[in-house]
Amino acid sequence: MIDIFSGSVEETMIIRNLLESKNIQVFLTNQLMASIEPIAVSSGGFNAVTLKINEEDFEKAKKVLEDYNNGNLSL
Repeated sequence: MIDIFSGSVEETMIIRNLLESKNIQVFLTNQLMASIEPIAVSSGGFNAVTLKINEEDFEKAKKVLEDYNNGNLSL
């Protein structure tokens, strides 16, 4: 498992949906923390929600993130 993205709850959920739409299995860390301490997590600060993926999906996920960051993908 490798970290692919870490940030605010909102953006993390968008990226999670994009990755899952490309059949990339995604795991979340600190998702529970978002409901316990939402201010610390929502800003993408020290308790940001992190997306993890299987190593074999890294190149595919990297492409999805590049497209998202360049404005080429949307839900």
